[in-house]
Amino acid sequence: MHGYPRQGRGRELKKAIEGYWKGAVTAEVLLATAADLRRGNWQQLADSGIEEVPTGDFSLYDHVLDTTVAVGAIPARHRDAPSRRPPNCASPAPT
Repeated sequence: MHGYPRQGRGRELKKAIEGYWKGAVTAEVLLATAADLRRGNWQQLADSGIEEVPTGDFSLYDHVLDTTVAVGAIPARHRDAPSRRPPNCASPAPT
C-alpha cells in the first residue's frame, strides 16, 4: 500500500538490516523482524476493515531492485553476480 511504513514505526527493519550487515544480527533474526512487521501491518489493515490486504508490497531493502529481479529484468552483465540473499528469501525469476 503506497505510503505504508514498511520499515516499522520505530524503524525496526532498518535497525535489523544494519545489524545483519554488521554481523550483530543473524539472518534468522532479520527475517523474523521482517515477518513480524508484515504480520502486524496485515493485521492492522484487516482490523481496520480492509478486506483485500495487499501483497507484494514488502522489501527488505530496495523495492525497485526486488521488482527488477522478480520480473527478470536484470541486465546481462549482472546476471552471473553471486547472490548474498539471506536464507528463505525469494529467488529471482528465471531469465
